[in-house]
Amino acid sequence: MAINQVSSSVSPSDFYMDQAKKRQEEQDEKLASCKRINTAADDPAGLQISNRLTTGISEQEAYANIYQNQVSLNNIESAQLQGTTELLQQNQALVVQSGNGIYNSDDIAALQAQVDANTAAIPNATDLGVDNVDLNDPATAQAALQGAQQTTDANQAELGASSNAAESAYRSTQAAIEAQSAARSRILDTNYAQSTSQQAQNDALLQSSIQSYQQQLASKSIEKLI
Repeated sequence: MAINQVSSSVSPSDFYMDQAKKRQEEQDEKLASCKRINTAADDPAGLQISNRLTTGISEQEAYANIYQNQVSLNNIESAQLQGTTELLQQNQALVVQSGNGIYNSDDIAALQAQVDANTAAIPNATDLGVDNVDLNDPATAQAALQGAQQTTDANQAELGASSNAAESAYRSTQAAIEAQSAARSRILDTNYAQSTSQQAQNDALLQSSIQSYQQQLASKSIEKLI
């Protein structure tokens, strides 16, 4: 533990007044910055721990952003799949409609045109095997559309599971961020009750030192007069 020694060239009152001013300035800095540790000299170990916590918080925030982005991408893809599902369902209804026996060739051609328009709007129609739905072969067309619907439903389920996992991971990172931030705050942040009390003590000590210094000056002045 370092021991402050009073130089023989400095009067005790000057020394203690300087020390009181220094402590007051340090306490004022802590209150102004809202930080208990402003430099490594304030608490080397505490600053090291807080820096490690800050690094951990930054890493968790980066992961949180990744999880949020994953959910956003999944939502976009899910919306596209929902659009595909609706088009597949419309085409299935048109296949059923075309096979009820009341439509002539012109009517079937009109229904086929609608099926083709719907199919053109499906981004992965070829991959799903519904790029050539033919109303003249309702059974084959219906089987292809149902198979495509099953594939789309499975993809939706995978996206839902992926989003649920990402959201769970995001909540975990948020909990870690809150815990680490609270720990860092306990190390770094100023304890206002304690700091205010310490400031009052420093103010009292400074005032006492000033009074002592003034008394010394007065005594020296009287000695000179005598």
